[in-house]
Amino acid sequence: MNAADPEDPREERPGEQPDDSGRPTDDIDAEFARLMEGISLEQDAPLTVEDVLSDSSEEDEVPSVAVIATSVASAKALAGVVRLGREARTDGLDIPVGTRTHDSATGAIAVGPLAETAAHDLAAIASTALQRNGIVLFWRRGDRMTATRYKNGERGEDISPAIVLGAVDDLVEELLLGATGLDELEEGLDPSALSRTEALAWIASGKKRR
Repeated sequence: MNAADPEDPREERPGEQPDDSGRPTDDIDAEFARLMEGISLEQDAPLTVEDVLSDSSEEDEVPSVAVIATSVASAKALAGVVRLGREARTDGLDIPVGTRTHDSATGAIAVGPLAETAAHDLAAIASTALQRNGIVLFWRRGDRMTATRYKNGERGEDISPAIVLGAVDDLVEELLLGATGLDELEEGLDPSALSRTEALAWIASGKKRR
């Protein structure tokens, strides 16, 4: 039997077995490793059913509602308070689009179809002008409902919504549970539409609860 020609590229080297195409498997492994460089197939945690079914685009379509309960006498006064609160902030927070103030039996409320971050921005703005008078932000999207205290422009503790819902007008719970929709309320008052002079006048004229 003749010795193998050292120049013959078809000669098999030890540890290299050709695949059906005639290419050594070591070359294929090296090529695959090169293509997969920088790509990790590992996950920090195993996928769950929720991970597979959840879709951020679908989540964005789930309606959300924010309700800020206050002891302010009227919606007119609260609109002025929110407007001045925005002016008093030094961090650039602005009144979220869609915010409206309404009267309720236990004090004026500020409401809107706000995302969670925007809802907390509104609560910070409103509580800035109210200084030592605390307020409660209720927020809901889907099955998730939260309640957070705010005072003097600062976020306080998160509390169980059930604990504080009993102390506010039933309208707040109806809005959060969807029994009453935001579109079923009267137009309400838009704090962002006020000038500083108007805000001061509205606070002065709206001190007494109607």
